[in-house]
Amino acid sequence: MNPEWPLILFTFFLCVSGGVLGVQGLLCVLGKGKKMQLPSLVVSLAALAVGGIAVFMHLQHWERIFNGFGHLSSGITQELIAVVAFAAVAVAYFACLRRSGEGAVPKWAAVLAVAASLVLVAVCAHSYVMAARPAWDSVLEVLSVVGASCILGPATVAVVMALRGDDVSAC
Repeated sequence: MNPEWPLILFTFFLCVSGGVLGVQGLLCVLGKGKKMQLPSLVVSLAALAVGGIAVFMHLQHWERIFNGFGHLSSGITQELIAVVAFAAVAVAYFACLRRSGEGAVPKWAAVLAVAASLVLVAVCAHSYVMAARPAWDSVLEVLSVVGASCILGPATVAVVMALRGDDVSAC
C-alpha cells in the first residue's frame, strides 16, 4: 500500500489547525497568551486552508466530490460538516477577538473553540476507521489523531509566540 500524501498532509494540517485553535481557547480560559491570539488564529485558518487544498489532490476527479455529500453517513460529508462548523467557530472567535480589542475573548467563545477543535479532529479521524483496514478499525485511530493534534497545536503556538518575541514560559 502506497502512502497517500495528500491525505497525510490533510490530516497533518487539520491537526495543526484544530490544535492551535484549541490551545488558543485553553489559554484564553486560563487568562494567558493575549498577544498571540490573532497571529495564532491566522495560522489556524491558514493550516485549515492548506489542508483543504491538499485533500483535493487526493481526488482523481475532484468535481465528483459533490456526489459523496448526499449521504450523511459518508466520511467526507461528516468531514465537510465538521470543517464548516469549525470555520464558523473560528470566525466567531475572530469577531469576539476584534470586538474586545485587548486579545481576550469571552469564556464561552474560548470553550466553544476547544470543543470545536476536538470535534473537528475526532470526526476527521473517525473517517479513517474502517473495517477494510483492520489496523485502523479501532478507537485508537481516533485517539492517535487527537493526540497528534494535542502535540502539534501547542508546538505551533510555541513557535508563533517565539517568533513574536513573547514569553513562552509565561503560558
